[in-house]
Amino acid sequence: MAQRSDRDANWALRERFAQVHDQYTRLRNGMGDLQTKLKAYRATEKSRDGLIKVAVDARGRLVKLELEPAALRSYSAAGLAEEITKTVARAADAAGAGVSSLMAEVMPQDSGAVTFLRTNDMNDLLKRHDDIMDYRPEPGDEPGAAR
Repeated sequence: MAQRSDRDANWALRERFAQVHDQYTRLRNGMGDLQTKLKAYRATEKSRDGLIKVAVDARGRLVKLELEPAALRSYSAAGLAEEITKTVARAADAAGAGVSSLMAEVMPQDSGAVTFLRTNDMNDLLKRHDDIMDYRPEPGDEPGAAR
């Protein structure tokens, strides 16, 4: 009887390993396409009055800035800088959402990496592992905690 249960346990472990391996293979095979998409990704935003247009890459870095000639007449130097900054921030937020969507095509929606992109909370990167290891950081030891 003990041999039978050992075989059943081994069979179950092999099946689980095969599932995990298949999932990893799909994830790994999708990485090349994901990287290509991320390199080409652009998020664009316009100022509310349409005089400023910006484009940012997948990391939210400014890659293009277009100013209508009227922007130079409509804003003070400080006002123009402020409006550009606000428009870039909206584009960066849009890029974060877009990158999350691209990653969700390849990775499980509840993965730590996808969750981190949404929340920007370092704890989300290791949450699954923390749960498996029954690890709970001491107060003050969390990433980003004041020391």
